[in-house]
Amino acid sequence: MIPEIFYKSQSLRSLGLFALAASLLHGATQVKQEPVYVSLYARITDHVNLDMTENRLRRVLGEIDSYEKAHPGAHVTATVAFSGAVSRALAERNPKTHIVDFVRDHIRRGVIEAGYDGTDEPTYQQRPVVDLRKTPTPEAKWQARAAAANAFLSENRDPLTGSTQTGLGGLMEMQEVFGPAVSINGVVLRAQGLLMRGVAVTQADSNVPHMKVPGPDDTWPEIGGDPEIVQQLRAHNTSAVMSGIYSTNSAQLAGFGGGSGRFGDLMAPVPEAAPELYWQDNVLRLSEATRTTKPVRASDGAEALKAILAKVDRSTVQILSVELGSVQGYLKPAFVKGPDFPPLKYAYAHPQNPQLPPDVLASPAEVDAAYAKEEDTLRWLTGDFFSANAGSRVIATAELAHMTPPSTGFNVSVVSLQSALGEMLKAWGNDTFPPPYLRVDQRYLSMADMFQVMTDALAEFHRTGKLPQSVAVVPTYGPLRLVTGHGPNVGEVSVSSIAAKCSEIAPALHDVSASPVPKNMIPSMLEVDGIAMNPAQFVRLMAAALINPSPDTKLRVRMTYMLAESSAVFPKSRPLPDAGFTWTFKPAPIVLDQQPLARQ
Repeated sequence: MIPEIFYKSQSLRSLGLFALAASLLHGATQVKQEPVYVSLYARITDHVNLDMTENRLRRVLGEIDSYEKAHPGAHVTATVAFSGAVSRALAERNPKTHIVDFVRDHIRRGVIEAGYDGTDEPTYQQRPVVDLRKTPTPEAKWQARAAAANAFLSENRDPLTGSTQTGLGGLMEMQEVFGPAVSINGVVLRAQGLLMRGVAVTQADSNVPHMKVPGPDDTWPEIGGDPEIVQQLRAHNTSAVMSGIYSTNSAQLAGFGGGSGRFGDLMAPVPEAAPELYWQDNVLRLSEATRTTKPVRASDGAEALKAILAKVDRSTVQILSVELGSVQGYLKPAFVKGPDFPPLKYAYAHPQNPQLPPDVLASPAEVDAAYAKEEDTLRWLTGDFFSANAGSRVIATAELAHMTPPSTGFNVSVVSLQSALGEMLKAWGNDTFPPPYLRVDQRYLSMADMFQVMTDALAEFHRTGKLPQSVAVVPTYGPLRLVTGHGPNVGEVSVSSIAAKCSEIAPALHDVSASPVPKNMIPSMLEVDGIAMNPAQFVRLMAAALINPSPDTKLRVRMTYMLAESSAVFPKSRPLPDAGFTWTFKPAPIVLDQQPLARQ
């Protein structure tokens, strides 16, 4: 409403209306645009066409090196991802070409970072398979996946047939040659005998054709969930950023696009959180694509990059992946669009003569033209776009991890926790689906985190009769088995019984000792005062007990499903009972305005 004083005279009225209009115009034009961080990357995974592979490496690293020397303030760097097979092949060439020495020097000087990509490990079909027909229990499924993951990460395979052979392979071989990986992508197991798969379904994709239902002898890529892989990785790498949602729907999931977009929205609740970046199993994840972003090849030119950036939602931070030295620039368009692309697909299909035929290769002039377009893209990006968009810049993978506060290892005050839980329960109301996460003291807690901190607080209450001042957030896995029902909707339990149950289960949540199946898992089911319930129901009860910790108070058991919205829409090709990992989702806000990491 316009204040009454504006109408005391014509002149004051005109002045007031002008001031109001100016204020509205100023507000409309001052909408803050958050930074776009550009992650430059290259995938070096062709261990067959090695002349082309080495040429790509030398040109990409030379391009970044020369650009950084000419424009040191731009802090241009890239993550170059290698497979285990190509790492071995390049190491064998090193005495003659010194290609590994060349790459290591660029890593040492901070020009590039080395990552791992298992997408093209030999071969696409000859992969460790998890036979779910022979895993009658959740524990057996976990151990079967863990064994397959260990094989994927460490086994050496024949470069054309994929059969196992002696020596290191996979991630272990890559790190043996190039050092610790800052990123790990493409570690995807195949499963056999899937009878039910998790499906992302949203209104936006209601017209997607029904997915193919796998038969008992089919194998399918298990995308989305990988807690067993995370467990195995602990022995090899504990700091790498892992892949999030891929840009391609390799598992033929219905609702893939809409589910990916909505999940990204949920992971960016504040301006400093990017929809591409989130925590899963306490590992930082970076998605290739969200609702408005997708990977861009720099060789497609600045116009392709401009088209993506024009659609990006700038109300939150965005992380855009831009590929350098793409293999497409070395090949004829007809081959790229044909059935034998990528080159290793041709090699695996023709093991007797795996090299690409000369007639599918681009001419030297065409290759040069692709790199010229790539350099034009970099000039526009680091010049025009960055100068016009404050805070936007190239970001290294290690730097991204450095700018993101850790997922665990911090404390939350119980007073703040009680306040946040009170608001959560009000918003939860009669809804039968749990919230995806909770914000306390400017930090996010996943469903698993919520369970753990409330369990610890109430366990202390059971032991001493008092709540602690603060509770530490420690690493936990989601439930081994995700029950799909909503549990009972009758009965009451006392606060004292809830606290006693918390005291009983709390020690296991802190047990990180070596075990085939992790011990620090959220329980799959619980029983309190003779009532069996799922952990989502117990979360609701614990929240109410913490807000009003009166031992004799009775709390009603309410039906609650295990899947929050983020869990439901997230694209995953595992049976839903095996989707307990979704309880570990939470946003990963970035601390903005940090200076780029100094190079050596």
